[in-house]
Amino acid sequence: MKRKHSRMVVVFLIILLLTGSVIVLAADDNPAVNTGEIHENDFIVEGYSVTNDGTIKGDLLSVSQRLTVRGSVEGDIIAFAPDIYIGGEVGGSIRLAGTNISVSSRISRNAMLMGSSCILDNTSSVIRNAYLFGNTVKSLGTVEGDTHIYGTDITLAGVYNGDVNIHDLAEQGSFNILPGTVINGKLTYKGKSEFHLPSYAQVQDYEFIKTSPAPEQGRRFDVMSIIKRIITLVVYYLFALLLFKLFPRFFVQSGKFISQKPVAAAGIGIATLGTFVGGLLLLLIIVLLVMTILDLSILGFTSLVFIFFGLVTVVFADIPVSLWLGDMIAGRTDSIPAKLASGLIVINAAKLVFSLLGGIPGVNALGFLLNAAIWLLGTGAILKTLFSMLKAANQQAEAEDLGITEE
Repeated sequence: MKRKHSRMVVVFLIILLLTGSVIVLAADDNPAVNTGEIHENDFIVEGYSVTNDGTIKGDLLSVSQRLTVRGSVEGDIIAFAPDIYIGGEVGGSIRLAGTNISVSSRISRNAMLMGSSCILDNTSSVIRNAYLFGNTVKSLGTVEGDTHIYGTDITLAGVYNGDVNIHDLAEQGSFNILPGTVINGKLTYKGKSEFHLPSYAQVQDYEFIKTSPAPEQGRRFDVMSIIKRIITLVVYYLFALLLFKLFPRFFVQSGKFISQKPVAAAGIGIATLGTFVGGLLLLLIIVLLVMTILDLSILGFTSLVFIFFGLVTVVFADIPVSLWLGDMIAGRTDSIPAKLASGLIVINAAKLVFSLLGGIPGVNALGFLLNAAIWLLGTGAILKTLFSMLKAANQQAEAEDLGITEE
């Protein structure tokens, strides 16, 4: 089990490193709120290095290679970065995903850390609940509510006024309680091997729950599946940002087309679906012809065109729909990255809910309808925008030719 857990961590780190490379390609600046500055609204940014040394009145949403917060954030912090340090005052909750995460701050609500190394140092305090997921987890501060820890090597110190739950520790993992640790609630240890509470530990109540391999694997699968969804979402977001930097007008216009004419976008998507069906029939006919005339070039060209067209519509359909939703959610900002992030979060949150509730009758049908609606709207917007841009380019070329002829 230890070896399997280590492999999962290695895969997680590799994905983070690849994601960091995409961040370098997609970002070209280092957004910051400097010392003494006050940012009145939400601070929604992407860049190589994001820094807050001032005051953010709203939320901080960030995707970067490095995040450093030494100032204050009156709202929540939601961030992904391989290296994260939170050292300022946070008025809301923090939800962080990365490789190395260190928190030395007062969190007024909840704290959720997910990474290879997660540290709540001895100067940190969480007013509500703490949720820590990682290979190496150190919780050394103060937590007023309940604490839930999933990890392989866990170190516990500090003061806990609620319950502490150590979940599914691997057989060869380690759990250490340092001297001076105070748990005013109940300590629950779930694992394959029993943990003997040290004599110096100040714990109000203690319970050991032995876990069997089957339920342990099931729960780890559930947690890792959610982590994979989050990482996939982040990578897709960064790839979409890179495309936006290359073709800014194309995706902005496609998102506006959905907001202005959603019925027309869906209609074009339905027509495209019919074209796919017709294209499959055409491909079958060409296959039969190839078997007769042995002209493989026709089959190869047609197959490539069909596959390329299909991939473009399937992979990129979420982008214009996300921009449309993001425009409604974050309409007060002109930041395309913020709108794209907001829309993608809404879409993937809905997909995750339908996935988790898949056993309930009728939920799978609703999930299918959601995916179909996204594909129809996104595909219709992409094709309409593409045809409009090609038409404008042709008109421009004709106008230039006419000007040359008149001269």
